[in-house]
Amino acid sequence: MGKGVFLSGSVVYFTLHVGLSAAEVGIGLSAAGFAGLVSSVLFGIIADRMRKRTLLFALFAAVAVGFGLYSVVESAVEFYVLVMLIAFLDYGIGPTENAMVATLIPDGERVRLNAMMRTVFNIGFSVGIGIAAVAALSERLLVLIPVGAAVLLGLAAALVTRLPVGAPRKAATRPRPFGAVRDLRFLAVVGLSAVLASHITVLMVVLPLWTLNRTSVPPFLVPLMLVINTAFVILFQVRASRGAETVSGAALTGRRAGLWIAAGCAAVSVTAFVDNAALAVVAIVVTVLVVSIAEVLQAASAWGMAFGLAPKHAEGEYLGAFDLHVASQNVVGPVFLSGLVISLGFWGWAVIAAVMLAAAWLIVPAARRSAEALTAPTQPEDVAEVRGAA
Repeated sequence: MGKGVFLSGSVVYFTLHVGLSAAEVGIGLSAAGFAGLVSSVLFGIIADRMRKRTLLFALFAAVAVGFGLYSVVESAVEFYVLVMLIAFLDYGIGPTENAMVATLIPDGERVRLNAMMRTVFNIGFSVGIGIAAVAALSERLLVLIPVGAAVLLGLAAALVTRLPVGAPRKAATRPRPFGAVRDLRFLAVVGLSAVLASHITVLMVVLPLWTLNRTSVPPFLVPLMLVINTAFVILFQVRASRGAETVSGAALTGRRAGLWIAAGCAAVSVTAFVDNAALAVVAIVVTVLVVSIAEVLQAASAWGMAFGLAPKHAEGEYLGAFDLHVASQNVVGPVFLSGLVISLGFWGWAVIAAVMLAAAWLIVPAARRSAEALTAPTQPEDVAEVRGAA
C-alpha cells in the first residue's frame, strides 16, 4: 500500500507541491535506477552474513523514514540526494526477502509463495493508488502522499518483526564476495531475463507514448491500461507460476513469456496502419492483455531460475544479482525502447519482437548450462570462480 501511495502520486507531489520541473523529476528517478544496480548485489551479500529478519526490518524502517523526509524537500538537489539514498535501500528489500524465503521455505514451494506475495502486493498497491488519488484532490492534501507512504512502510517494518528470524550461513561456508557477478554463465541468464523483463517498459512507458502520439485512441483510456494489467496480475499470477519450480521449467516459462511479448508487439503494430479509433482501441486492449500474460509468466520464470541457480552457500548474493535483470531494464529500457518505437514506428515494434524471439530461444540453453555448472563437484568457495571461468 505504501508503494502504491508513493509511486502513483510522487510525480504530482514533486511537481505541484515541491515545484520541481518534469525534467528534474525524470533525472531523479533515473538516478534512483542506477543506485539500485549497486545495492541489490550488496544487500544480497549482507543477507548471507546476518540475520535476514533484522536486515529486512532495518531496510523497511529506513525506507519509511526516507519517504517521510520527502515532505521537507524544497529543492532539486535535496530531491536527488534523497531519491538515490532511498532507492539504494529500497532495492535491497527484494534480495533480502528472497534470501529469507530461500532460508525458510522448501524448494518446491518458493515460486508459488512469491506468486502469492506478488498478488497480495498488487492488491495493496491498488489500494495505495486510491489513497494517492484522494490526496491529489487538493494541494493541501498532497503532503499526505509522502507521509502516508512513510506510515504504511513503518507498519510494514513492524510486521516484519513477526516473521521467523532466518539465521545467516555458517562462517565456514561463506564465499568470496561478488562471486555472482563473476559467474559468466549465471550472468548470461540474468541478461536474457533482463531482455524478457522489457514487458515492464513496454506496458508502462512505450505503449502509453505510442497510444498518445501515434494512434487516435482517446487519452483517458491510457490510465486504464494499468488497471487492466493490475487486475490481470491479481487474478492469474499464482496460476502462471505452475511449472516454474525447477530451472528447466522456469526457463521454458521464460521462453513462453518472450513469445507473448513478441505477439503483443505484433498486435500493437497494427495500429500503425489503422485510422479507425474503435479498431485502435481493440488493438491496444489486446496488446495490454497479451503483454500482461507475458508479465506473469516472466515473473514466475525469474523466481524459478533465481532460486534454482543460487548456490546454497551464497543464496542472498545470487538472488540479489538476479534482481539486476529488473534494475538494469529499468535504467536502459525506457530510453532505448521508447526511442526505437517513436522514431521507427512499425519497424520499431518489429525490432523489439525480433529481440524477444531471440531471447526466448536462448534462455533455455543458457539456463541449462548455468544449472550444469552449479551441480559440478566443486568446493563451495570455488563455485562462482569455476562457473565464471567456464
